[in-house]
Amino acid sequence: MAADKRGKDLLIGAVVGTLLGAVTALLFAPKSGRELRADISDGVHNVSEKTQQVAGTVADKSKQIAGTISDKTQLAVQTIGRQTSEWAGKAKETALSWKNGKAENLESLEAPVAATVVESEENEK
Repeated sequence: MAADKRGKDLLIGAVVGTLLGAVTALLFAPKSGRELRADISDGVHNVSEKTQQVAGTVADKSKQIAGTISDKTQLAVQTIGRQTSEWAGKAKETALSWKNGKAENLESLEAPVAATVVESEENEK
């Protein structure tokens, strides 16, 4: 923990020092005010472009991740729905057989939960 804090503090110190050094270099550089303002304007323009590029990349990645999550969720819903329908059918059949006095083997009524997990893992491959 202490090493992480020291590393973080060192990184923050390096960033702040770099920024202060850059500002100091700009202010004490032997340039006219017009040249300095032009350099600052160019720097701001470059930072703005980079920020827009990063924002676009983040938006694209977010859309890809959201699509992947949506696909996997739909697959899981379909699998669960199918399994639930099968279990409901088995339960209905068992209830009808009990109603008619024909008790069946209870071992066949176990829900294949492990099969559902294996099936969903196979679908992901």
